Amino acid sequence: MREDDDFEAALTEEAEATTDRANVALYGATGAGKSTLLNAIFGEHVAETGVGEPVTDQTELFVNAAGSLAIYDGAGLEIGDKSPIRDIARRLGRNRKGEMAKLIHVAWYCVNSKTDRLEPGQQQVIQKIASQGIPVVLALTKVNVRDGEVDPAAVRLADAIEKMGLPIVTGRPVMTAAVDDEFNGTARFGLENLLDVTYSVVPEAQRIALASAQKIDLSIKARYARSWIAGAIAFAGGVGMTPIPLADAALLVPAQAALMAKIAGIYDIPKEKAAKLLAATPVAAAAGGKLAAASLIKLVPGVGLMVSAGVAAGITGVLGESWRLTTEKVFKGHIDLDNVDSLVNLAKSFAENVKSGTGAPSPLVENEA
Repeated sequence: MREDDDFEAALTEEAEATTDRANVALYGATGAGKSTLLNAIFGEHVAETGVGEPVTDQTELFVNAAGSLAIYDGAGLEIGDKSPIRDIARRLGRNRKGEMAKLIHVAWYCVNSKTDRLEPGQQQVIQKIASQGIPVVLALTKVNVRDGEVDPAAVRLADAIEKMGLPIVTGRPVMTAAVDDEFNGTARFGLENLLDVTYSVVPEAQRIALASAQKIDLSIKARYARSWIAGAIAFAGGVGMTPIPLADAALLVPAQAALMAKIAGIYDIPKEKAAKLLAATPVAAAAGGKLAAASLIKLVPGVGLMVSAGVAAGITGVLGESWRLTTEKVFKGHIDLDNVDSLVNLAKSFAENVKSGTGAPSPLVENEA
């Protein structure tokens, strides 16, 4: 294998295992606003554009393009219909059989806030799901919020449900409005809170997958990305504790490849597009088996021929944060990976970030003996 293939190969390998998929079961009566809520948080009409396959007569599976999110979308649960209970028993019973890839990590049960009660049949479904050891987050949907004031009728319904003592996360429904309603002057509401409650009950790996798949909270994406950058910086600093020649900096390639793959995953960029994005950033693409230092030396005056802990950590920090900023631009739709001009601008932006030391935790320029 050529040296300039090493970095891309490591990136591809890491991307295949960058995050564990989050599996979310979605239930609620017909008209509860499940699809609207799902699309508001995860975008791209997941249930329409995802790869769907039947799971049971009542449930269908959809997986997003990046592979970070799976939605088990239950058919509308009609009051008094016993088939959903049988479906839940069959579907969730698999959790006890150790099929790890199919484990349900959390269930969202949606209730239209315009109703005035939670029917006994709905309560039974919630109890059945929880009895399988799966956290249930009850989302009240279509809640009207105007000027920060929540519709009193929705608050009364939430209070009534809380008093039922159902096995739901926090013991109280999460009130949500998935879309702005300009006609009635009401705003989107509660989506970040719904995610926060969900994050609190899923394993860490799935928490990262959910953070990657969701489209509404950039701050949590940045927080997770920077946590990976910090880990990579620490590793690089450890490698550089004994100064090594620049030519031997390939020792850091796997860590940098892992970092870039994980950041791309957090910003919900499929590995095929991540590879294309990498190819468009000449500093990283030219790094090959020599780490980015081989290219950074041309951009950053003063970096000598030896890589110390400070230089290794600084370079990793710069690359990590510059890559994070780049992937965030793609996520926001500011960069079209199929547009040549966009790719040229991206290459310039990435190089400028690297040269200016964006994201460096410590001075990057360090003269070596």
